[in-house]
Amino acid sequence: MRRVGSIAVAMTMATAALIGTSATAGAAPSSPSNYVTTIRCDSANPWPAPRIPVWVDVYNQIAFPSDGLPGPAIALVGSSRSKPGVLEFTVEVTVNWRNNATGRTGTVRVPSRAQTVSWEVVLHPGRGPVSFTIHQKIGALAFVPMVNAQSSTCGGRASA
Repeated sequence: MRRVGSIAVAMTMATAALIGTSATAGAAPSSPSNYVTTIRCDSANPWPAPRIPVWVDVYNQIAFPSDGLPGPAIALVGSSRSKPGVLEFTVEVTVNWRNNATGRTGTVRVPSRAQTVSWEVVLHPGRGPVSFTIHQKIGALAFVPMVNAQSSTCGGRASA
């Protein structure tokens, strides 16, 4: 009877060791990228609270974007940089972009839901200077998404 218990303990320890090593060995290195600028894109708050400051960090020269598509790409990472609270937000971001060298245009839509306003959009405009417009729609999550939705718009430029 005692032998069965020691085998179970040994198997549990071996399993824990395997799980621990496989989790750290499977981590992929982060993609090299170039920070370009930070854009301020504030929005009205759907909850009865002050305005939400949203900073959008712009990165270019991304060899391996987070969406899995081939580069070059431009990444826009929006964040309110606040502590998570009890209340939740639903966010729908639409980015319209135009490659000023080739004339290509495109639109990317990304939904998110979190206790802070946060989102990431990856653009694939091809090489050259790119101008983009960010449309944020931020709503409260109160049993249903997008309650008292508030909209804001801002824009910027980067080279891919």
